[in-house]
Formats: sequence, structure tokens, C-alpha cells
Amino acid sequence: MSTDTDTRAQIMDAFGEQFSATGYPGISLLGVARTVGIRKPSIYHHFPGGKEDLYTAVAIRFIETTHERITEALAEGETFEDRLKALVRVSVEHTGATVSFEQRVYDALDLVSDETRERVSGLYVGQVLDPVVTLFTEAVEDGHVEGDPHFLTNAFLHLARGASLENAGATVDLFLNGARAR
Repeated sequence: MSTDTDTRAQIMDAFGEQFSATGYPGISLLGVARTVGIRKPSIYHHFPGGKEDLYTAVAIRFIETTHERITEALAEGETFEDRLKALVRVSVEHTGATVSFEQRVYDALDLVSDETRERVSGLYVGQVLDPVVTLFTEAVEDGHVEGDPHFLTNAFLHLARGASLENAGATVDLFLNGARAR
């Protein structure tokens, strides 16, 4: 890895840590520079648009990593239920550890340009939500579940965010069968 690439990654990491802790309004590029051990103008060498360019790069990295993990999870299970359990694990292991980060990415969309908002939200829908919508669309077509695949996706992902590895199966059971006594 070249020094330039390494510095860029260090800047993104420092921004990501500060962003997770404080949200977009609390970001200090001077603080990011100090964390990395560079001068603030050096940030603009790597991210000419400053704070918004950094936000975009860090948000895209998070979305791409989430997409990779979702894709792996969907490929790992043989049954619909297995795939849902794998998605719970992704939620707990990846996004669960960074739910506040994911929420902060969403919250920051109101504070950035329309172009950035469209780019980040479009990527999130295409890489994070759409693969799960496809899973639920196929499950509806196969008769595993009933309902609108988009609604099912959002309901499942919200439920999965509150799960743990120990209760992944119970979370999927609750989603598929409800809490009503049988």
C-alpha cells in the first residue's frame, strides 16, 4: 500500500471513529488531522470537498462492506429460514456493532448536498435493501410468506437489529410465526 493510500485510509478511519461518536455535525477536520498526525490542509489533498467528501467515502465503504456480508449470508443458507438466520448474524456481527453508525449515516443525509444524499441513499437501497427485497420477493412467490416484499424487508431488518447471536433462531421464528400462543 502506498503512503498516499495509507494516509487516505487513516483519514477515513479517524473520520469514521469521530463520526460514530459525534455524528456529522460534531466532526472536526482538525481533530481528524490530529488523530492521523497530519496537518488539516493534508485532508483536502485526499478529500478536496472536505467533510462532505469524507462522509461520502466513509458511508460508501460502510455500505459496500455491508453489501458483501449480506451477499455472503444469502449464499450460505439452503432454505429461506437459513438465509434469514444468516441475515440476523450479519445484523448482529456487522451492523449491530455499528447501528449507531448506520443511523448516523442516515441522519447526515439531511446535512449534505442533494447530490451526496442521492448517491449515498441510492447506493444503500441498491446494495443493502435490494438483495433482501429480492429474497422476500422470491419467498412470497414460493409461498413461504405473504405480504409486500419491501414491507417484509424493513420489518425483518428492524427486528434483526435487536437480536443477538444466541437468539437468531428465535428472532426468525418470531418473524415468521409471530408471538401469539399456538
